[in-house]
Amino acid sequence: MSTIHLPYHHTGTGARRQPSPRSRLATHLVREVVRPVLRRIPLSSAVFRAAGLVDLGARLLPVRDAVRVETASAGNVRCEIVRATGVAPGYQRGAMLYFHGGGFVAGGFHTHRRLAAMLSQQTGLPVVQVRYRYLPTATVPESVNDCLTVYRWLLERGVAPESVVFAGDSAGGLLVLNTALSASAAGLPAPAAVIAISPWLDLDLTTKLAHRNAATEAYLPTAAFTRIAELGCTRDGRVDPALSPVNGNLATLPPTLLLCCDDEFLRLDSEVMAARLRTANIPCELHIWHGQIHAFPVIFPYLPESAEAVAVITRFVRTHAQPLSLTAAA
Repeated sequence: MSTIHLPYHHTGTGARRQPSPRSRLATHLVREVVRPVLRRIPLSSAVFRAAGLVDLGARLLPVRDAVRVETASAGNVRCEIVRATGVAPGYQRGAMLYFHGGGFVAGGFHTHRRLAAMLSQQTGLPVVQVRYRYLPTATVPESVNDCLTVYRWLLERGVAPESVVFAGDSAGGLLVLNTALSASAAGLPAPAAVIAISPWLDLDLTTKLAHRNAATEAYLPTAAFTRIAELGCTRDGRVDPALSPVNGNLATLPPTLLLCCDDEFLRLDSEVMAARLRTANIPCELHIWHGQIHAFPVIFPYLPESAEAVAVITRFVRTHAQPLSLTAAA
């Protein structure tokens, strides 16, 4: 397979190829209302603990796609299986493991169920959301271990690795890549593909803080990234480079899809990862959206641009995942 050398730029919708009116309104509201509020919140451990309650409030978010939701446990790790109407029970066609974002301090089943439902409906796969442990009560390596536990659980149920896709957003994007790298280190087969939306892939913020996008980020305060890195990603007072997937043995990774926004703080991480994957001769696609906010398919899943992003993901899944399992897994 050949590696994609140049990024795909998504400039907008309609004849003028500009962001949709709904998207422009959503971005304006986030920039003018949400961002100022987030920048006034103290970045303390107590606040990070309270951030875990965000998922409770997300119960009120409407899910447009008809889905069946099941709960399961992979050892001590809780999971939620989201199946759109028409997606058969079991995992005969494979599965998508989804690792939610939230800066390692927030997020969960409810914050991401709308996107999970869309992904299941479009790909025809069950989407297994993973409720991994996160800061401040668990470290990033423990989060990765929880995600790897769920992958083992699927394999033990007879699901073929070539029919499994890892996907995630923001901090979950780091978990996607690190779980794939950890699977290789543990002697497990690689999944069919990995997909990361607005991923945080380099925990060292030095280069990003000096980049123009530190000023153009429309949503998240850059200070939050610094505090999170200090809280759970350091060793001997410095960010542990081993926790950043951009520094891993990328030659072991499967085909990789990266999606980001042109003005977001984390854009550079996707660009650096795409370049390093190219050097490692790993098939990779990098898609950059204009005029959107960080992790927009999660936050505003019903925008035209989010539907376009889901279509890109669906095509990538259908290209690389084989819808066959080793056994008829229940």
